[in-house]
Amino acid sequence: MDLRSACGSLLYLLADAVKSFCMLLIIRQHGINQPTRETDLPEGVLSVSLLRHQKIALAWMMERETAGVYCSGGILADDQGLGKTISMIALIQKHRSLQEDSKSEKLSTTKAEAFNLDNDEEENAGSTPEKPKIKGESDDLEELSGPSSSMTQFRNKRPAAGTLVICPASVLRQWARELDEKVSEEHKLSVLIYHGGNRTREPSELARYDVVLTTYAIVTIEVPKQPLVEEEDNDHNNGERYGLSSEFHVNKKQKKASCNKKVKKGKRGTQSDGGALASVRWFRVILDEAQTIKNHRTQIARACCTLRAKRRWCLSGTPIQNTIDELFSYFRFLRYHPYSQYKEFIANIKLLISRDSIRGYTKLQVVLRGIMLRRTKGTLLDGKPIITLPPKTTCLTKVDFSAEERAFYNKLEADSRSQFKAYAAAGTVNQNYANILLMLLRLRQACDHPQLVKGFSSDSVGMESSETLKRLSRQKIQYLLGQLEMSLAICGSCNDPPENAVVTICGHVFCFQCVSDYLTGEDTTCPESGCKQQLSADVIFSKAALQKCLSSDFDSYHANISGNDEKSAVLKDKYSSKIKAALDIIQSCCKLSLSSERNEMQLNGDASSSGNGAAYSQISRQTKAIVFSQWTSMLDLVEISLNSSGIEYRRLDGTMSLAARDRAVKEFNTNPEVTVMLMSLKAGNLGLNMVAASHVILLDLWWNPTTEDQAVDRAHRIGQTRPVTVSRLTVKDTVEDRILALQEEKRKMVASAFGEDPSGGSATRLTVDDLRFLFEGESGRTQSSANGLL
Repeated sequence: MDLRSACGSLLYLLADAVKSFCMLLIIRQHGINQPTRETDLPEGVLSVSLLRHQKIALAWMMERETAGVYCSGGILADDQGLGKTISMIALIQKHRSLQEDSKSEKLSTTKAEAFNLDNDEEENAGSTPEKPKIKGESDDLEELSGPSSSMTQFRNKRPAAGTLVICPASVLRQWARELDEKVSEEHKLSVLIYHGGNRTREPSELARYDVVLTTYAIVTIEVPKQPLVEEEDNDHNNGERYGLSSEFHVNKKQKKASCNKKVKKGKRGTQSDGGALASVRWFRVILDEAQTIKNHRTQIARACCTLRAKRRWCLSGTPIQNTIDELFSYFRFLRYHPYSQYKEFIANIKLLISRDSIRGYTKLQVVLRGIMLRRTKGTLLDGKPIITLPPKTTCLTKVDFSAEERAFYNKLEADSRSQFKAYAAAGTVNQNYANILLMLLRLRQACDHPQLVKGFSSDSVGMESSETLKRLSRQKIQYLLGQLEMSLAICGSCNDPPENAVVTICGHVFCFQCVSDYLTGEDTTCPESGCKQQLSADVIFSKAALQKCLSSDFDSYHANISGNDEKSAVLKDKYSSKIKAALDIIQSCCKLSLSSERNEMQLNGDASSSGNGAAYSQISRQTKAIVFSQWTSMLDLVEISLNSSGIEYRRLDGTMSLAARDRAVKEFNTNPEVTVMLMSLKAGNLGLNMVAASHVILLDLWWNPTTEDQAVDRAHRIGQTRPVTVSRLTVKDTVEDRILALQEEKRKMVASAFGEDPSGGSATRLTVDDLRFLFEGESGRTQSSANGLL
């Protein structure tokens, strides 16, 4: 290394140290511990009173929006069920009341600047993100070049609007209800649900509303698709025009070609080509269930990052689910300099954690405390819990297999273990990662019901696509079948082993439930990044459909599909051990509920009030249960059992339309006759308010424990008046025992990042050590360490 390089490296390290020191001073000035300063809204603005922890959140958010330190906004990471939605409504109303005060009192221009929606300071930020503004809009990341005159004219014409809330489709109407019910009549906000094919195309129309509610799918449609820009230390010309980055590396020739392609698209790839959402200067953008953008390489994350806004907020009870890398996407969206640049994030956070976990996690805690407020249900204020909820009891019930189930499982596990050992001996575990995940999927499904492994499915995938298959060439069908078999263990949407795997006509593999969201919603574009294929039910193909088509045996194929009803009839008396255990819990709850209700009526007589209060009292006494499974085919089997037992239920999964989901939730919450809700873990673990239920049953284990926590918090949240019981069902002496151990390790990693646990840890995709442990237990880990394989 020559002297010039050495001096350059030294100066870089010195500059980084100065940045870190300044950040520490700022955070110390604002307080490293939980904030305690409170603020409230004027009396009568909301129809409900803010709880103390919500008043603290309001004060903290107001400070974050006006302090302008590194970014104007942050991450509200309170536990599920602590009222993040109400806190954000309070923030919107607080700012509105300050605007009204500033107008009436004719405040000075300097003070009013914070509330001026017409300023577009991001446009004038230039390329100096190192100097964030104290007030107004946070800086945009530097562009390849200054804006053209036509682009400047377009930006000047862009209307200024209020708050944009982006949320999963399942909670869109719930946001609308909260905004209506929690705000008093005198202070109602104008709210627009921006969704569906008939939504307005005029940006000026959006600017008329205080709050616009939309979904991540709509944002992805309306914001022009952005390239995944390469990021290198010494090449500012290939910087972050769109605020994006990648770990992928290409050679100079390829890189130059991609740059030319991007410049060629420059005039067309602006926001002027986008829909109304991309053509507005938002005052505030709120991402609800912000973990939706955790992968910064997805089009959803890039689209959200590209939106223009002065204030930016991420709401998530589980901001870290699997890896520390997920924080980078939030930092990018929030413009949290310098960690919004991928190389800075890797160098100053991820690599530091990998080299020295204690020092690395300590620094991460400091970085997060500058922009994140997180309280759990166990957080104390003045020695008391921040919120008093009925107790939650979690019961781990270990079920015994029947003799037939045990024999089936043992054979499957022995075969899987033998195959894994062969991969390990050949040193090809990583090359066969997808196949190994598929083997694990089968073991987990066998714990629920053998029929899941044997191929039971009640959906009609292939029925609607059979006519399309007749028109495809044999070569095309072989290609699609090859894609499905080659990619069978990874879904392109959820990155998990797919249930009821299907392949689209464009060659991308998904869970049927995952791709159904794009068939029942307004966004019919293939979810694979960069693909523009429009999807419909007749261009989604199952493996069975493709194979039958190649054999030219459509008659037997349709017979097999129609034969599902016969298979269901055969299965009615074949309850698995887990389904029997779940039914026992449900039936005992209902009996206990009826007995308690009779006793209460005898004691209280007619003491309960009439009208709505009586109706609520009747519903609240009725014990209801939510049954979660990650596999819709398992829910199909549970449905058979509930029908046989005469138990009234409703169902919610990703294959249903938004209207059908909303109707199912409403009927479950209000109809005393409906005692059970069957929910897919993927579709039902976000945002829904299900406090009518006081019992939650988890039929299977998810790799990520925070997903299960979110599901449980549909019932254990503000508004719940009864103790909540959570029943986790597992089978003894199976892979589920080892999944429980891995879940605990992931919990420790999340706790370390948030300073809730002193131990370090890491959680990425399953490592070779994890896989060996899942197949072989502790003996596998011991052998692995002895062989030095990890």
